[in-house]
Amino acid sequence: MKKNKLMVAGPTEIESDVRRGGSFPMVYNRTPKFSKFILRLEKRLKMFFKTKNDVFILSSSGTGAMECALVNFLSPGDEVVILSGGTFGHRWHEIASRFKIKSCLIAVPQGKSVDPDVVEENITKKTKAVFVTANETSTGVLIDLEAIGARVKRTNAILIVDAVSSLGADRLETDKWHCDVVITASQKALAIPPGLSLITVSKKAWRLVKNSKIDKYYFDLKAYKKNLARGQTPFTPPISLLYQLDLRLKKIHKKGMRSIIEQQKDKSLYLQKRLKAVGLKIIGSKPSSGVVGILFPDKINASDIVKKLRRKYHIEITPSPGADKTRIARVGLFGDINFFDIDVLIKALKKTLCKK
Repeated sequence: MKKNKLMVAGPTEIESDVRRGGSFPMVYNRTPKFSKFILRLEKRLKMFFKTKNDVFILSSSGTGAMECALVNFLSPGDEVVILSGGTFGHRWHEIASRFKIKSCLIAVPQGKSVDPDVVEENITKKTKAVFVTANETSTGVLIDLEAIGARVKRTNAILIVDAVSSLGADRLETDKWHCDVVITASQKALAIPPGLSLITVSKKAWRLVKNSKIDKYYFDLKAYKKNLARGQTPFTPPISLLYQLDLRLKKIHKKGMRSIIEQQKDKSLYLQKRLKAVGLKIIGSKPSSGVVGILFPDKINASDIVKKLRRKYHIEITPSPGADKTRIARVGLFGDINFFDIDVLIKALKKTLCKK
């Protein structure tokens, strides 16, 4: 059976050597040798996050990291500000509601980025945290994280960032931009299989941990911090994924984050140019370098286009989740995707649209 080319917002096409890394022989993780391996990974992860703070490895999807990023710093009844530009921004609100957190939800229209001044205007003395999505994966639209970070810094609130589909694809300076908690996951720009998520925590955010009254066990960051000091995780990690993460981080370190980001941006700009040339609109004035959202004309069903590309051309792109699935499709540029793959997609799209 012919394999479909993955040009979705994750999982991604994985480089062949990284893919083979998942078949390395299994080892016992509670050994001094494995502890050195974890500490080496963490050192490179700090480079990836652009932070001097600890980076913790979680065995979960990105949503698990989102829950972890909420339950460790807040208590029932706390007040937070949540910025939402779509499905994944709203997920912060859904998780907060489950844990009885009071949310001031700032929702912006599809394809728009929130005004950083509006964020600051909604922060009060009672606001404990501001939750943002660096790239709204449902549309591929970036926010001005640097400007928001500068405004949150002037307050007592902490800034918690979902960077699942932006870290490693778009520029993100965790410490420089005053991001207190940042999460990401393995199946996006890191371009390894799903199953790992990562979280980094600032000193400002750690001050809230001791006062948090939400029950947690698996996602208790105090346990992760204690174990990281000895080069371990509190629970059994997905060892094969860690091997693959190590291989990817070595490549990223060798090439340099700036070069990686520039390469992603070049692919995104090339795709946008080709899409516009065939008469398709891009969502938002500031698309991500990892995910590009396409707004199809009213008479064209985006979900139908996705199905035809899959069935006839063996190319996977994805509709936007929820109510927008008939209007929006998204193209992911993570992992082992190149300019040739983009050209193949455009040719397939042109043929599909001509048959409408």
